[in-house]
Amino acid sequence: MSFQTIRYSSEHRGALVSLLARVGTTQLSDEEFAWWFERNPAGEGIVSLAVDEGEVVGVAAMSFFRTALNGVETRLAIPVNVATDPRYRGQGVFSTLERENEAAAAASGSPLTVTFPNGASYPIFMSRLGWIDLPRLRLWARPLRAGAVVRYALGRSGREGGMRAPDPPRRTIRGLEVRLVDRFGPEMDELGRRAATGYGSHFVRDAEYFNWRYLDSPRDYRCFGAYRGSELVGVAVVGHTFKHGVSAGFLADLVAAPDGREETRALLSRALAEVRGGADALVLLPPPSRAQRRALVGAGFAPTNKKLRFIGKPLHDGVHVAVGADAWHFTLGDFDFF
Repeated sequence: MSFQTIRYSSEHRGALVSLLARVGTTQLSDEEFAWWFERNPAGEGIVSLAVDEGEVVGVAAMSFFRTALNGVETRLAIPVNVATDPRYRGQGVFSTLERENEAAAAASGSPLTVTFPNGASYPIFMSRLGWIDLPRLRLWARPLRAGAVVRYALGRSGREGGMRAPDPPRRTIRGLEVRLVDRFGPEMDELGRRAATGYGSHFVRDAEYFNWRYLDSPRDYRCFGAYRGSELVGVAVVGHTFKHGVSAGFLADLVAAPDGREETRALLSRALAEVRGGADALVLLPPPSRAQRRALVGAGFAPTNKKLRFIGKPLHDGVHVAVGADAWHFTLGDFDFF
């Protein structure tokens, strides 16, 4: 079998979505594809296809994210979706497409790239494409059903579950008003700037990003704001998935100032209420500040034995990819792991 590589255009969308549905680790509907790759405020993505006699047999994609890189805002291209038809595996489809994407990313000005690879792509990134390992990120979890821990350890599947119906009334938690957010405005920009003082390099968290990433998403996310009077002091975004036999609520994002322990506790309480009864656990990637991690412990969260692979690669000569444990900050929503 042989293939040629082409850049994605709209007439290939149906075949691309079908391929991801058959063999991709992340499946996108037609609507989700358009939202993620075509309406991203950071710019349209880079999508390369492998085609054999008109049939799409492979895809590799990168999305752009506005990123505070070592304190300076830039735009990074990040690998997000890859899939190869089983008939074409072992023929260099993914590595060929990824090289083309990285060249296009470099030409766009992206100084480097990072990603969280799956088990199949990781050895290709490392052995063929010259990526390097970065410190893995550990998941934290708050169990919600005692039997789920035992069931997970035994490899047994549970019920799929889900989130509760949306509960619009405002709640007072730990002296803060916590309520659903249906649109983010300038107050989110200011909150994102305050929170960023405790981060390493990270995707810029502002109203434009959050409105696109969560509120405009075809997927079901619940966004909550914590208010002290009229001031927005924290935001949490909650989702749900069913993976590896586990019904999991997940905290897609948590934004608060580094010293925002009470804000964090209030938002965690609201997030737990949103998934309690329909999930085995609430999982997250923890924020970096000590105050917020103490809030996690106080709310019953603990580190798990699950770590996410994290890798990176410079795209220009002279560019350094920071490898320190605190050099980067990501959440589960940044790459839509769940």
